[in-house]
Amino acid sequence: MKKLFDSVINFGISEVLLPHDRRKIKTVNFLNVICACFLIIGYSNYFILGSNFAAGPVSLFLVLTLLSLVLSKLHMPGASFVLFSLNVNASIFYLNQQYPLEVGAYLFYFPLIVSVVLLNNPTFKDKYFLFHSLICAVGFSLSMFVKVRFIEVKTLSAEEIKVMWYYDMFISAIITATLSFLLNRLILQQSNEILTQNKDLTVAKEEVNVSLKEKEILLAELHHRVKNNLAIISGLLNLQDDATSNEEAKEIIGDSKARIMSMALVHRMLYENTELKNLDLGQYASELILELFNSYNLARKVQITQEYDTIILPIAKSIPLGLILNEIVTNSIKYAYRSASPEKGNFYVSIRENNNHVTVTIQDNGPGFPESFNPEAENLSLGVFLIKTLTEQIDGKVAFMTRGGARIELNFDLN
Repeated sequence: MKKLFDSVINFGISEVLLPHDRRKIKTVNFLNVICACFLIIGYSNYFILGSNFAAGPVSLFLVLTLLSLVLSKLHMPGASFVLFSLNVNASIFYLNQQYPLEVGAYLFYFPLIVSVVLLNNPTFKDKYFLFHSLICAVGFSLSMFVKVRFIEVKTLSAEEIKVMWYYDMFISAIITATLSFLLNRLILQQSNEILTQNKDLTVAKEEVNVSLKEKEILLAELHHRVKNNLAIISGLLNLQDDATSNEEAKEIIGDSKARIMSMALVHRMLYENTELKNLDLGQYASELILELFNSYNLARKVQITQEYDTIILPIAKSIPLGLILNEIVTNSIKYAYRSASPEKGNFYVSIRENNNHVTVTIQDNGPGFPESFNPEAENLSLGVFLIKTLTEQIDGKVAFMTRGGARIELNFDLN
């Protein structure tokens, strides 16, 4: 018998449903079983009322109750719930219309009210709660203030009314107590589930925090080691520079050192940044430019004007952009200040951002690009080739022009 009961209660239950939905379906099934049982028990009223017993309507309500269980079995929980709510309210309304108010059929609204809380989340966002509450309110109001005379039984004696009062009060009390017990049990079960979930979440959060901390330490160590290795390579290039007297070789070594320095600066700033994944483009450009001008002893001879917006650059674009800036600034130093030696050196750099679009403008006051310079030519210098190649790597565009000196404009999107 218990196996059959459990099978009926679990009509329409599947693992893919949320816990709240499973609870609602099981509760509707349980209440339908309760209603079916008490409707069957209600046939015992025949021995009290005899020919006045409404066997037809009771049978109809019983069929509708079983139909609600069938709908649940067919995985139609919404239709099952609506039919249950309408059927129960209609059956209580009918009882109140058939018998005098003194019989106490309205007492069955008390367990029905408990079922509203048991079945739903009592919030105005739950459409089933609103529907169930509205139907119960309308049914109770109609039962108390409307009387359909043609179905009213008028031949009940005072003794029969008294017996039915006790009968209805007893049945209503049992159902209300049963539903209240289930509601308390449900609240306790949900409280335990919430406590268990909170403990699991706390443990999971601690594990994630530990894992995240370990990854941050590993990432910081990685940046630190890369920075140190780049410093070692730079030191080896210094030794090579000291060991050669060939000016062309020294020039190549110097350019290589500058490129390594620009990459090392990225890793140093990332290592010093708690996020380990972004850097401030303006701060990076300012430090890089100062380092490059200092390396050529030009920091005091050239007036550097810098205008920066606060732009946080992802690491995927940090190193390519660092190398681009390095090439542009190094070329200006070589051809505008160290070789041409203007009377007063002026160097201007601007980095602006608008709607995730970044514009980098670099201008010197040197002789500018030669008339024969063609950025689309195949035999480009290594510096210009790197600028173009790295710009494509960050999905940007670069323009070379002469306006009172060499001027380069670089455009790219942050995303």
